[in-house]
Amino acid sequence: MRIACVVNQFPPNVTAGLGRYVELITPWLARDHELTVHTLNVGGLPVDERVDGVTVHRPRVRLPGARRRLNRTRRAEFLLLAAQVVVSDWRYVRRLRRGGRPDLVAVHDSTNFLAVLLCHHLLRLPVVLHVHTTEYGVAAQRSIRDPLNLFAALERRLARISRRVVVATPEVREQLLAAGWRRTPIDVVPLGGTYERVVADPAFDRDALRRGAAALRRRLGLSERDRVLLFVGRIERQKGVYQLLEAMRAASAAVPGLRLLIVGEGDDVGVRRIVAATGLRGRVLTSGRFVTGRELLEYYELADACVFPSLFEPFGLVATEAMALGRATVLGDGFSRIFLGDDPARPAARFVRAAEPADIARGIIDVMTDEALRRSLGERGERFVRESLSWERAAAATAAVYRAALKPPAS
Repeated sequence: MRIACVVNQFPPNVTAGLGRYVELITPWLARDHELTVHTLNVGGLPVDERVDGVTVHRPRVRLPGARRRLNRTRRAEFLLLAAQVVVSDWRYVRRLRRGGRPDLVAVHDSTNFLAVLLCHHLLRLPVVLHVHTTEYGVAAQRSIRDPLNLFAALERRLARISRRVVVATPEVREQLLAAGWRRTPIDVVPLGGTYERVVADPAFDRDALRRGAAALRRRLGLSERDRVLLFVGRIERQKGVYQLLEAMRAASAAVPGLRLLIVGEGDDVGVRRIVAATGLRGRVLTSGRFVTGRELLEYYELADACVFPSLFEPFGLVATEAMALGRATVLGDGFSRIFLGDDPARPAARFVRAAEPADIARGIIDVMTDEALRRSLGERGERFVRESLSWERAAAATAAVYRAALKPPAS
């Protein structure tokens, strides 16, 4: 197949789970298919290049802030990013119209709504819509103000004109069906794990990683007696950060030397305000920026346990990162139940009610005060990621959805 992929992130522009998803699945798709990625140009990257068998097109956009990475948790930067996406979508469609028509266009998320509309109505190309987030028009807690539900109506329209819709978990499928997305088949394709290739590489040196983590611990001013609880993700409401900070008051009183380390970007000001108001000064540290690569591995390695109390997660690659490195993981009930593993009596992660700080605190205290529980959760989580999640299988299932989309639609 000749596949055109429209997505807002592609390496080196990786700022969230979507970027990691695209980075990890495209090499597998490109093995058997002709794949072109149309993506945002951030930081003056090449307009056209070949990367690991993938043709990448990044049109330049002359808008304020278009040459730097924008933090979408800030309102003004979110609006700039939205404008950049709309203009880029128009440029992608112009390129597709000029030549090299693909068999199919895979559009990732409804932020690229213009690409869906133009590819369907103007270019008459089959479109598959990948839904990586429901935070704009479906989720109960939305990240944009839409009192008239116009964006929700737009998303339903995108689903109707797409040949197929792809989601990563059964929970997202049920959420979309409940929101009225019933005119188009919705296919569930679980993802792989972020560190699948890293931990499987014979050259992976865990001892060197431990030394790097020890050096990072010293740079952060953490002592050997400190017990580190790690959060990785955007600092915003959907990720359960504010409930986590509230839970830390009880957890820090019950766990001597407990330190919460928040790695990510977003509402740093809000975090500092809450920390000051709740008496947690010195017990909560923040990276103040997006962290990736080797440094992120070191953050996971220095942690005693990880906590991701999300109110909702379309999949949650951070959970696969923590589990792949054998870290006991506490998850909010916004995560899919697939992370429980095959045996609910011996779960791969500790689930908590994300909207209830008291329940988050209980989960943290249970894990941080019971070494045997931490060890068993770490072992079961690592085994779950290694045995159940695979990018090769995800790519094969995605390609099968694309082939189904190419069949003539039913009358």
